[in-house]
Amino acid sequence: MRHIIFVLIVSILFISCGQDESKQKELELKEKELALKERELNFKEKDLNSSTNISVNETLQASFKTHSPCSFSVRLPSNFILHTLYSDESPDYCDYSVKTKDGFEIIQIHSLLRSRFEFNGAILELYDAATKESELEISYKRQKENWFVISGTKKENGNVVYWKRVSGNRFISDLHIEYPKNRESEIAPLIGTIAQSFTSQ
Repeated sequence: MRHIIFVLIVSILFISCGQDESKQKELELKEKELALKERELNFKEKDLNSSTNISVNETLQASFKTHSPCSFSVRLPSNFILHTLYSDESPDYCDYSVKTKDGFEIIQIHSLLRSRFEFNGAILELYDAATKESELEISYKRQKENWFVISGTKKENGNVVYWKRVSGNRFISDLHIEYPKNRESEIAPLIGTIAQSFTSQ
């Protein structure tokens, strides 16, 4: 009888040890699996960061050139091409187009003598009229001392539009940027530099 009890005790201990070992192995496998997943996530994160850094660095390293062809001044990426829209010249106005290196027209710039505008001289008046008459779904608008900005999307085609108007001493100048959403990652990072540099005589 004692022999049977001894065998049973040994068997129970053996079974419990076996269960502990299998649980331990199961835990070890789960730890290895988690470590592999973490490693995989780290690789993906590194790949994502490296590709993001490339595009950000390319944008940050883009060289700009200042253009002052008539009554406005603006800094544009060196590979953008600025040319007159019309062959006729006038001391009262000037109109220019800007294209990307692949020939896509992205910007139009218009500058007109202040006396040709019917307003009392306050930029706020022009700003109010522009926001009321705008055909954009406006996402951003701002008015400061001598300029305003309105941006949003065109209802007809979904293009992104950024418009800045600056009132100078003699001229009022407009910077009009428009592009489709599939070119946003290429163009949007450049707008800050272009817009901040835009001035009117």
